[in-house]
Amino acid sequence: MKSASWFSHFLISVRRRTFLKYAGTLGLSFIALPAYGFPSVSELINLIKGRFFMKPVKIPTDSERTVPELPREGPGIPVETALNSRCTSDYNEAPEIFHWGMFDKNRKLSPEQISQVREFIKIPRFTPHHLDVRIRENILTFIIDNRVSGIDRDWLMVESGMQQQTAGLICSALGIGMVFKNLGKDGTRMSETEHSTVNIRVDAMKPTYSGRFWITSPPVGNKPWLKGTFPDPDRKGSKPLIPALSSLTIHHKSAKALTAHSLGQLLWAARGRTPHLYKSRAWGMTIPTWGGEQNISGVYLILNGKIFRYVNWRKNRPTHSLEEIGQTEKELNEQLKKHFPSDDTFIVLGRNETFGRSLWEVGYQMMNILLQAYASDIAYEAILLDESRKAVFRDIGIKAPVAAVALGRNKWKPDKL
Repeated sequence: MKSASWFSHFLISVRRRTFLKYAGTLGLSFIALPAYGFPSVSELINLIKGRFFMKPVKIPTDSERTVPELPREGPGIPVETALNSRCTSDYNEAPEIFHWGMFDKNRKLSPEQISQVREFIKIPRFTPHHLDVRIRENILTFIIDNRVSGIDRDWLMVESGMQQQTAGLICSALGIGMVFKNLGKDGTRMSETEHSTVNIRVDAMKPTYSGRFWITSPPVGNKPWLKGTFPDPDRKGSKPLIPALSSLTIHHKSAKALTAHSLGQLLWAARGRTPHLYKSRAWGMTIPTWGGEQNISGVYLILNGKIFRYVNWRKNRPTHSLEEIGQTEKELNEQLKKHFPSDDTFIVLGRNETFGRSLWEVGYQMMNILLQAYASDIAYEAILLDESRKAVFRDIGIKAPVAAVALGRNKWKPDKL
C-alpha cells in the first residue's frame, strides 16, 4: 500500500510530458492514445500495481479442486444480458487489474460441463468448408480448413470468429469463465489440412458482478456513460441466448419496422460498451479485443443516403453514437440498388489491418448483430462480401469492407440522422 501511495503522489505531481516518458519506460505508452484519452490516476495505479506488485496466485492441484454447480438461471439468460455480462477471466483475484472476470482456483469444470459448452456452439454458415471446435481437457481449439485460400479463407476466418464469440457468450450465460490463448495474429498451421485460429480456456468462475454472474446496468468506471445518438440499449431482453443459437439463420423475415431504438440495439450489440473493466479501464465491449486494442475493425451504417461510423468512446468516456463520414451520391445509390435490390440500409463491418485477427473480430460483430436482430425480431440478411460487392462499399467510402447486414428498404428518416 505504501508503494501504491507513493506512485499516486508521483503521478499527480508530474506533468503530462514527463509522465509519457515514464509511461514509455514502463511499457505503458499504449494508454496515451489520443483517440481514447488519458487514464485516471486510479487506473494508472492499478496498472502499475498489476505490473510490479501482484504476486502469483497458487493454484491447487486438480485433485484438490471440486466441480461447481453452475447457476440454474444460465440457460434462460437473455441475449442482451449475456452480451452485457461478457468478460474474460484470470486467477489474480483483482478484477480491477487486468481481466474483470475471476477464475475460481478452488473449482474446476467437469468434462461434461465443458462438452456442454462445445455442444451449444452453433453458427449460421456461409461456406461449406471444414470448420470445427475441438476439446482437449479444458481448452477449446478453433480449426479451419488450411487448404482454402483467397476470399474463401477470409470468409472461413470470419466464421471462426463467429464460433469464438459464440463460445464466449455461452460462457457468459452459463456463468463460466473463459480466456483466449492466442496462437498468433493469423493463428497457427497445424497440418496441411488444418489451421488453428485460437485456443480458449474455459473453467469455473466466481460471480463477477457484486456476487452475481450477470449485470444489466451501463458502464460505470470513473466517468459515467456519455449520452449519444441513440437511446440507451436494452440490457435485459426477453429471448434466451441458448435457444436463440439453435434458431439463428443468415436470413430472417419480420413485419416489424426499424426504429431508432432497434437500430441502436444492433449497433450496440456489434461493438457496444459494457460494465466490465479491461486493464483497469472502463472500455469493456460486447466483443473481446486483442490485448485491448480498439481499432482492429470498425462498424459503419448506411442510412438515408448517408454513411456513418459507429462510435463507442468519446471524450474519454463510453458512448453510443454515430459520426457522419460521407454521403452516397446518385450514381453510388444506383450501384447499391443494382447489387442489393431489396435493401438501402446496411450495417457494414470493415477491417483496419490485414491480420486474421481483424477477420475474427468482424465475425464477433456479425454474430452479435444476428443474435440481437433475431432477439428483437428485426428483418435482416447477413452477407459476406465478394469482390464486386466490396467495390461498391469501397466506392462509398468504407476502406476495407468485409461483411454487411442488410436491413431492408426503410422509409424511416429520424431527425438526428
